[in-house]
Amino acid sequence: MLNRLHLSNNKNKGLAMSDIYQELRSRILNETITPGQKISEIKLAEEFNCSRTPIRDVLKRLELDGLVVIKPKSGTYVKTETTQDLVEIMQVRSALERLAFMQACENAGEREIKRLEKLKKEMDSLTLQEPIDMMKFAQVHYEFHYHIICISGNELLKTFFERLNLRSSHMFYKMMDKHLAEETQIEHQKIIDNLKNRDLEGAGFVENHLHRKINRYLSEN
Repeated sequence: MLNRLHLSNNKNKGLAMSDIYQELRSRILNETITPGQKISEIKLAEEFNCSRTPIRDVLKRLELDGLVVIKPKSGTYVKTETTQDLVEIMQVRSALERLAFMQACENAGEREIKRLEKLKKEMDSLTLQEPIDMMKFAQVHYEFHYHIICISGNELLKTFFERLNLRSSHMFYKMMDKHLAEETQIEHQKIIDNLKNRDLEGAGFVENHLHRKINRYLSEN
């Protein structure tokens, strides 16, 4: 699916479909392309100097990610997530991460723990900035939680987590501030400590860690 595009001689020559996918995904997540906006295949084909066929393939992949909706005889639109959609996404994600933590307790070794500690330290440094680079913080925050999923060794959990994170990441950007980032770091340390001690009760703490984010979002929207 991610074959190289054969483009004409311009700045996009040799651009991969994966690069176009990443670019469009980024525009959707940072709302350069806004929720509900129609996406023009023709304009994208002109911008990336390719035929409409690879653009359609990229849009189909974005639809699988839950980021766009393709309507027959109408076009492709950026998906508009309702508050209920986001609540359901985070409920499922919290359940997945609870399971991942329980499995990670069995698999986590010194190297895996050190990686989590390194990511936590990186987020600590970001919280000291004025203002915080929230996009960078969000990226490292994702890597922290994704690493726990990876430690679990469950490939299906990884797939579901990646898709759910895509659909909920803009909620994270909107609600996160310096105070919440600092609170989050205290909770991240608790998660690391629970993993070190292989404390299965920490799975409930991970689940509540995400529930608190849901409640924070709901209280502000």
